[in-house]
Amino acid sequence: MPAPRAPFDQGLFLTHFNKGKQHYEQRQFAEAERQLEEAYLLRPRDPQVLNLLGLVYFKQEKLEKAEEIYRKLAAESPEAPTLFYNLGLISFKLNRLEEAESAFLKALELAKDNAKINFYLGYVYERLHRFQDAIYQYRQAGASLMVRRVEDKLAAGAQSKPRTLRPPSAVAAPRLDDTAEFKKGELQAPSPDTTLVPGKEVRPVSDVLMADGAPPHAKSDTNKFRIPAQVLAARAGPAEAASHTLPPRRPHVFHSLGNNLVEVDFSGKVFIKQGTVYSYSGNLTFWVKDPRPGGHPALVIITGTGKLILTDKGREITFMQVDEETVYVEPSHLLACEETLTPRYLPLGDGHGLEILALEGRGMVALSVASKPISLTVTPAMPVSVPSPSVITWKGQLTAHVVDDRQLYEVVLRPGGPGALLRLEGTGRLLVEQAGS
Repeated sequence: MPAPRAPFDQGLFLTHFNKGKQHYEQRQFAEAERQLEEAYLLRPRDPQVLNLLGLVYFKQEKLEKAEEIYRKLAAESPEAPTLFYNLGLISFKLNRLEEAESAFLKALELAKDNAKINFYLGYVYERLHRFQDAIYQYRQAGASLMVRRVEDKLAAGAQSKPRTLRPPSAVAAPRLDDTAEFKKGELQAPSPDTTLVPGKEVRPVSDVLMADGAPPHAKSDTNKFRIPAQVLAARAGPAEAASHTLPPRRPHVFHSLGNNLVEVDFSGKVFIKQGTVYSYSGNLTFWVKDPRPGGHPALVIITGTGKLILTDKGREITFMQVDEETVYVEPSHLLACEETLTPRYLPLGDGHGLEILALEGRGMVALSVASKPISLTVTPAMPVSVPSPSVITWKGQLTAHVVDDRQLYEVVLRPGGPGALLRLEGTGRLLVEQAGS
């Protein structure tokens, strides 16, 4: 980019800017670039000039120049979603898919519900072969045909090298010239970052946390996790340094690895089911909650920064997004959940030793199931009765009761099998495992 000149001339600046804007609207991008660069030389920090010049560079496939512009704008205005949306498109065209993911996630965090951003994220994840993440984003975008396409790939066990995917003619492919201008009112000063660092080491994690068949750990790589006072008191560096990287974003925590394995990549805290850790790395501290009735596995709280690989005795793993609601999960089916969904145990009935986990808030849940789930609708006119071990999860305005009828038990439950018969009344959805699972 050209170096700014001085002194500043307001009249000359407006002349170049207005001419550049006019040429841009007429799609005369080369002349628009010439006029806007003249305006930039006179006023290099003007956000309207920078944004329009970034669009002009993008339209002419001058992607590195466009990226430089939008990173400067994003550093100055970290709350403007369109800037990160445009950065995502630029990174996508440069085939830097991880950077595109980061930018789109930041745009989605700022813009909240935006089907277009969900669709682009789905397309990025599909190219990265992160098919579960792609399905979730396509569903958020309402792109049912794309969901079906990715599900077909999963069913076929597609493991080919990532490549550019062309959707079927019935589905619109992402338009990579789909940049957006941002409003001047979106400008906001950046806020300081907080850095988390590990402290002293602790003893190795207990074997009771590890899954059957997990590789042994020769030594501990877990650390206590704390935030030193000097880090909390530190202020952010100059805006110029921040302009080279995207601001922090909240990444997806769970990633399917296939073969009934799931990776948990996190910084902070997660909840997992005891006895499901296949391997772990990073600076992690493990805390086992109180034992549960009936010998059921307890929940484990893990804090720190690192990665886990979880498995649950060969059971299939599926994911569920919770969006500002309450979801009830049968404890043995909860493999892991994010810290934004702090689980709490609720008793079912009196003296039966049955419990359910209530998850409230917004976040992702990993469930382990023995067979393909079946979804049942519960209405006031049509309550549902099921064996408690077959329940996976339910949500809605439902009330669960333990049926105390020995004759009915002999008909419905397997002889000598665990659990009781649950009756759910009200309005909602129930997810159960197939009979005999």
